Amino acid sequence: MISIVDLFMHIFAGFFLVIMGMFCYISAHIIEEKKKGKSIPFPWEKKKRKIFDKSDIEYRDGDNT
Repeated sequence: MISIVDLFMHIFAGFFLVIMGMFCYISAHIIEEKKKGKSIPFPWEKKKRKIFDKSDIEYRDGDNT
């Protein structure tokens, strides 16, 4: 039977491993950015959408605008 202290130690160890894994990933990401000399977005960073510009639209005959 697992005691409460052992349970908390396992949970703490799991969180610690996740945090250390993220630290390693972010460190490798920063090093790669410095090697390439440009910014590389993280996988969870969304690319900003271009703001809609009506002047980019090409109108044709028959458009109801």
